[in-house]
Amino acid sequence: MSGGEAQGWDEIWQRWSGIWEGRAPEQAVLDLAARLKAEGRRRVHDLGCGPGRHLLFLAAEGFEASGSDFSPAAVDTCRRRLEEVGLSAPVTLADMTALPEEDGSLDAVVAWDVVYHGTLDTIRRTVSGVRRKLAPGGYFLVTFNSVESANCLRSREAAAHGDAEEVEPDTFVVPGDAFDKSLPHHYTTEREIRERLMDGFRILSLTAVRGEATSDRSPTVKYHVLAVRE
Repeated sequence: MSGGEAQGWDEIWQRWSGIWEGRAPEQAVLDLAARLKAEGRRRVHDLGCGPGRHLLFLAAEGFEASGSDFSPAAVDTCRRRLEEVGLSAPVTLADMTALPEEDGSLDAVVAWDVVYHGTLDTIRRTVSGVRRKLAPGGYFLVTFNSVESANCLRSREAAAHGDAEEVEPDTFVVPGDAFDKSLPHHYTTEREIRERLMDGFRILSLTAVRGEATSDRSPTVKYHVLAVRE
């Protein structure tokens, strides 16, 4: 990612981090935590941890948890929140393609609403990096944006009118977007996930999850994927 994207993420987290600070962990993360406990697995990394929504939960559950994010503002907020509640977990400033852990050292990686913020090549390099850091049989919980999302349709229309840039098929940048669409977003299909994005992984579950529109967000369609390193 570029320095401009880092600045963009800083602006996002400085403005919007409070929205996520109070949110409960996703059910899929709760389910993964239960699976890891049942299997006696302890080392979990939250990739693109933001202000710490899932990292704080994992640390509180007694995992050897760590996190990383590309935004200095997010890293600072996450560290502050951990300290405020008396939890300890290393949080590193790092690009999502350069996960800061030893190869083969992790039992699981969580990347919630993270990896689709980039081109197809960036996503593939991120997934490959995660695979290297996982121990054999380690889990990867990851989400992808679907081409069926309203934001994808809106971005296509904007690009057709010159108000957005399609940097490659189904990857868009929407300048001036109030939240995060001014940074790259890739929209995908189940077929692309299975055939192009998850090399070296065996997919255990792949579910299209539809989200309703809210006052500040358009209706979404996202793929929730749980995979295991082969």
